Amino acid sequence: MADLEDRVATLEREMTALKARVDTVEEDAKNIPDLIKTEFRLSNSQIARLSRDVAELRELPAKVDALPRVVAELVVEMLEQHNEKN
Repeated sequence: MADLEDRVATLEREMTALKARVDTVEEDAKNIPDLIKTEFRLSNSQIARLSRDVAELRELPAKVDALPRVVAELVVEMLEQHNEKN
């Protein structure tokens, strides 16, 4: 009889532990939709940033081409200011 009581007590402890694990798994499963939404928003944000970066890179050749003209204009302006002072 004592052996049977020990086995019942062991089974009760195992059932309690199993219920705790099931509760944990169920709680984790409830978070899955939120995690998916968060991952989706993160992906959309990364795609948007990448799109902006690509757009900026496409503008880069025009900016590089304009750089000598801008520098020349600044040099002319500085020379004019220098000549006005002297």
